[in-house]
Amino acid sequence: MKTILTILVVLSLALLIYNRQRIYLRDPLASVYRDEVKQSGVEVFINYSNDVLLQRDADPVPYSILVQEWNLKPGTPTRLTCLRWIACMTDADEATTVPLAWTGKSGSPTSDPARRGDKGGDKGKYDPKVFMTTREVTFIDSDASTVSIELR
Repeated sequence: MKTILTILVVLSLALLIYNRQRIYLRDPLASVYRDEVKQSGVEVFINYSNDVLLQRDADPVPYSILVQEWNLKPGTPTRLTCLRWIACMTDADEATTVPLAWTGKSGSPTSDPARRGDKGGDKGKYDPKVFMTTREVTFIDSDASTVSIELR
């Protein structure tokens, strides 16, 4: 029995090391802020290279947002397998994502639509302004809110 348990532990560790870029483990000490207001019900998962996965299962709007250092573009993962509250696994080391749809307004009074008298504003180009360190990740989400994640 000890031998089987030892083999299972070694195989699990080998699998974890081999897939370290695509396995995201939950960080229970992380905090998420949206426009400097702490968010509840949002789970934070990180992988070996501190890429961040935000997941919210509760109403009103459940979502998953993945921010990876290699492309610095927040998006929704196309394939995500999760073991609830513990870990998630993406489809590849550089996971495929659907970019967030920009719904915010640029608010620039000098934009072309504003100069033409369009009162609706200009949706502008989405620039997430991602900033990543080993302790913090900050980006602008699709509705122009600043999202800050404090890790461990």
